[in-house]
Amino acid sequence: MKDVLRKIIFCFACFLILSGLASCSIERKIAREYIEKDHSRSLLVIPPRFIYKVSLKEWQIDSAEMLTGSEIDSLLFEQSLYLKYINDSAFLDYYVSNFIAEMEGYGFEVYVEDSLSAFLTGKNKAFIVNMAQLELEEYVMPVKEEEEFGGYIYYEVIDLNAVNLNSWFEISRVNGDENVELFFSSMYATDGLDGLFKYNYFTGEVLFQYEIDTLTLNAIYRLGALAGYTYAGYTFDYLMNNYIDKRMQEEGRYRSDIYYHYNRQQRYLTPANNRFIPMK
Repeated sequence: MKDVLRKIIFCFACFLILSGLASCSIERKIAREYIEKDHSRSLLVIPPRFIYKVSLKEWQIDSAEMLTGSEIDSLLFEQSLYLKYINDSAFLDYYVSNFIAEMEGYGFEVYVEDSLSAFLTGKNKAFIVNMAQLELEEYVMPVKEEEEFGGYIYYEVIDLNAVNLNSWFEISRVNGDENVELFFSSMYATDGLDGLFKYNYFTGEVLFQYEIDTLTLNAIYRLGALAGYTYAGYTFDYLMNNYIDKRMQEEGRYRSDIYYHYNRQQRYLTPANNRFIPMK
């Protein structure tokens, strides 16, 4: 009886595995169709009007409890190392232009608000990406370095300057029955740290020697460019996976929990390591 039960369980497990493999194969085929067979998609990009800038270095303010929130924010901004020097227009140009260029690389005809009437004319497969909000945060990132010598763990904590870029996106389809979807993603840049522990065999002393490559304004602008490029990929992945979901549902097929990423440069599909975070 036990042998029969084991065989039943084994056969059922094999069935599930084969069903899952078949489902993945169909999903990849649908994804390929989306990538290769449709070049009539268009996209309207609505850029942010400005950038929110927030310093998280409250510890720099003496007697903060005696100040209002707006006074603290103003002081922190004036004492910031980077935020007060960032030009919104230049940063947004890096961010938005790289997003647009990459979406065009994916085969989309991209429009901006100045060409709204042209976008709305005869577009059956049209989408809107509203870059709803952009925020730069300046803060200090503690980085812990450690190494073992003689059975003991030695560590050092180094504070690095960091700037975080938070992005919120709204993605919707024109003349579609889907709700507007809200997404979030974040990227950051920090000082560079190059260090190592050195052990003195004569004294038993362990020292951490390091050099810091200071974060620059140009690096922050490059962060904006990288974010625009990266989030275009996230946008394409979202639209592609949404298409897979609908097709699988229409055909009454089981949809696996794999969220696919398309590498445009190498032209291959993989499970996504990174993606937009859906906001409810």
